Amino acid sequence: MSVKYKLVQKKDLTKGAAADAKRYYASAPVSGTMDFDSICDVVADRSTASNGDVSLVVRGLLRAMEESLLRNEVVQLGRLGNFRLSIGSSGTVAEKDFQASMIRKPKIIFTPGTKLRAMIEKVSLERIGKEPEQSGGDGEDDRPVIE
Repeated sequence: MSVKYKLVQKKDLTKGAAADAKRYYASAPVSGTMDFDSICDVVADRSTASNGDVSLVVRGLLRAMEESLLRNEVVQLGRLGNFRLSIGSSGTVAEKDFQASMIRKPKIIFTPGTKLRAMIEKVSLERIGKEPEQSGGDGEDDRPVIE
């Protein structure tokens, strides 16, 4: 399976780079969206369950996950992976100086399981968009200059 990527120019994030320096980085552009109904259709087509049955089960799964995550539990979905709630905050030197308002918005962290990690191992990369120009052999360097 091939994952397409393109090059985009962004701020240079390397240590010691000038404030206005830029570099090219790989980016995987989104090629579309698979919505909830489409997922239910695909699962229903590959099983004996109806679209409505699949929808009901997935909605139940989401409800169970919400409840579990709010109890600070890790949700383990076998070979799919794990979900957990995470928070962060700015720190204080003294415990008495800490305030709940210093806590950033919670996030849900997903850790892929064996099935998805195995899929990633099989991915190849394919560049899309403009290909780099070949040097004409005149000895001049035609690479972009970052000043």
